[in-house]
Amino acid sequence: MANDVRKRILLVDDEAGIRLTLPRILGKHDFEVTSVANVKDALAEIKTEKFDALLSDLNLPLPNEGFAIVKAMRRHQPRCVNFILTGYPADESAMQALDHRVAHYFTKPVDIEKLVSIIKAKLATNGR
Repeated sequence: MANDVRKRILLVDDEAGIRLTLPRILGKHDFEVTSVANVKDALAEIKTEKFDALLSDLNLPLPNEGFAIVKAMRRHQPRCVNFILTGYPADESAMQALDHRVAHYFTKPVDIEKLVSIIKAKLATNGR
């Protein structure tokens, strides 16, 4: 079986409900989750803690702010696998996600089993 170390996820979302519920759900699937509400707090975590995955809302609340977090994560922790979560999907931001080498672009409301399955699969293949 896989090693006993839980994979660490940085969750960035400005919706309090998501920050309260999603970490609990991911915790039940053997993830250790750090949850923050904004870009400033996310950048502080990226600089001080090590993460296996980033799951960031796209609009925090400004449009496409999630990409600033992805860019910072790629710079500071290039092995981290990055994911975008959005309630406002658009072709333009989906294309930007590809440009930023985001492993998956999730749309809210997200199917939890699918989210967990994709995150685990992408972590196992280092984002590919």
